[in-house]
Amino acid sequence: MDLTVEIKGSKIYLSWLDIKADCYKLFMKKDDIFYECASVCGQTSLRLSLLPYGEHECFIQAVKDGRVIAESGRHQFLFDEVDLEVIHENENELKFVYTKYDQADGYRLYRDEAGIGFNGCKNSDTDYIKIEAGNEKEFKVKPFVKNGDKREFIASSPAVNVNSNRFVSLSVYKSLNYNLFLSWDFEGIADGFLIFTENSQTPIFETTDGLCHCLSLLDYKGSTHFIVKAFVNTINGRMIIGQSQKVSLGIRRYKKPEVSLIIPAYNAEDYIARSIDSALASDFSNLEIIIVNDGSTDGTQKIIDWYDKNYPNVVSIVKENGGVADARNTGIKAAKGKYIAFMDNDDLIRPNMISRLYNSAEKNNCDIAIAPLYRITDKGYTIHCDLPFADDVPVDIDKYLDILYTPGYYNCAIWNKLYKASIVKEHPLGKLKYEDVSWTPCILSYAENICFLKTPLYEWDRKTRPETFGDVLARQSDEDLFEHRKQAMLFFIKNGNPDKKDYLRTIAKRRLKRYTKNSSNTAYKDLIDKIDSGKY
Repeated sequence: MDLTVEIKGSKIYLSWLDIKADCYKLFMKKDDIFYECASVCGQTSLRLSLLPYGEHECFIQAVKDGRVIAESGRHQFLFDEVDLEVIHENENELKFVYTKYDQADGYRLYRDEAGIGFNGCKNSDTDYIKIEAGNEKEFKVKPFVKNGDKREFIASSPAVNVNSNRFVSLSVYKSLNYNLFLSWDFEGIADGFLIFTENSQTPIFETTDGLCHCLSLLDYKGSTHFIVKAFVNTINGRMIIGQSQKVSLGIRRYKKPEVSLIIPAYNAEDYIARSIDSALASDFSNLEIIIVNDGSTDGTQKIIDWYDKNYPNVVSIVKENGGVADARNTGIKAAKGKYIAFMDNDDLIRPNMISRLYNSAEKNNCDIAIAPLYRITDKGYTIHCDLPFADDVPVDIDKYLDILYTPGYYNCAIWNKLYKASIVKEHPLGKLKYEDVSWTPCILSYAENICFLKTPLYEWDRKTRPETFGDVLARQSDEDLFEHRKQAMLFFIKNGNPDKKDYLRTIAKRRLKRYTKNSSNTAYKDLIDKIDSGKY
């Protein structure tokens, strides 16, 4: 069992291969004794914060059914960075915890003062410093040794933003069958979360998923108050870096739809409630959630009916089976919002997705707001759709069309975007097998500009339902695959903005050339030649 240890910035990252254990435990050496300092379940990586300066040794144990089934070799490494965490003790007090240097005589805290730069503000000879909160945004700490009346600094931590490690929002809503759904928005990087009831000393739930942001709560009364705590892993175990206010069941006032979120549903009884809960937990108040049942033959509609009955902003539409594109088009026709977004019935959105995209679109007067997304598998989270644009500023659409379907920017997801409804209603999806590949370039071509946010806000979940319709298509014959792909390319060439025809032809050729790498079918080259000649 191999163990990899990397120092990235001021953090330690450990990773190993998955051998299907129930959990993995990290042991660190201290005073010549190995002791367990952290563990994770369902993950093959772990992060350590606030590691003391010096030589370290560690190993990983894999545990299944209560017994150790494998153990990595000992790994030795030197840590010579300075790590820093900020903790909001209360509204008026900040606590800074940092790497311990045995040879240091003290530590000096620096704050970034507007127009001046970093200036020293407080010293300490312990491993933390407390100060009153002010207007400063960034801090860093430097360990030092004394040389007479002077201080000689050994190193410096990276700067930390005081707005990190805090809960921005927290909510509890009624879920299916009158259970509860807890959702939170944590600003910062946590290694996991602990959920408590108001009077409990031990957590009712814990997760080592630092990107987790929601939890279904069964058999709790609506009057129960909940508290969420964020932690990081340290050599001394978990350290709490953020604590939410207490929250209980709330009712949101819904006025009029500013954004319509469209969810097509087909035989989704096993997972759609979680997706609807995730949408309802959005911190954007005026969100219309349109769920289009595309001829399900299971209990999907019973679930949708419950939400339709209990939430005024949930709209239920039932139709005969016509495919996901037809379901989305039905939702588009019914949408009342100024903007439209899409979500699949097995995915999640983060609580601030709609509000952040909406605010960016309004601020920048953009036709489409975009953010990266997380793809979730058994191996964890990977980021997709990360575009090379500045954060939260208007970008001319030609700059996006220039790179669409180039290496690194192949993903054509429709769910990580917020669209002006007027554009979408004029240019609905084609009823094709590759509806996303065909529609994304088409709708983009009608936008004058976009705005891009750097933070992933949508969660494309491949763990809950690993096989997608795209996987089914991929098993078709090469001839059938070509025909579906051809129709997708021709759709956006023919239906896209005539003023962007040259861009659209170029985009189609890029995509087709990618397909040729995995196919010997000469029809791809013939189609590229016809597009080149202007036949399409």
